[in-house]
Amino acid sequence: MKDNETPRAWLYARVPGNDTRTLECLRDCAVQAGADGCQIIGSSTDEKRGWLLRPGCREMQQKIKSGEVDAIYVSRIRQISGKERHLFAFFKLAMQHNVKIYTQEYNLRDRLHNYRLEYRIETYAWQHNLPMPW
Repeated sequence: MKDNETPRAWLYARVPGNDTRTLECLRDCAVQAGADGCQIIGSSTDEKRGWLLRPGCREMQQKIKSGEVDAIYVSRIRQISGKERHLFAFFKLAMQHNVKIYTQEYNLRDRLHNYRLEYRIETYAWQHNLPMPW
């Protein structure tokens, strides 16, 4: 993304078993992305708990890989995954494609510190000369 371009944002939400809350999370992400001056190019949601049963998450990752997005908005990072290895893989993908991740409910870097991922992500970024995803 060039400095004078409007960032392109993708919204993602997943609250298993609660469609109403999922849509509320998506709406909250849209409000934040709009306030941040982003152009929302798409969104996806998932209903299931299992990692393999999330076509919305896979669609979001394809958008990252294809270079179509500059920012991802989620309410909570656990909506992507509660497993450390899945989160680390997601952040590696984001860093490799210079995509920023934004969460609604807390400071992302502080939350990743609780997962013990902050150090791993920073080390990976430093070793590969990549920008931080926050």
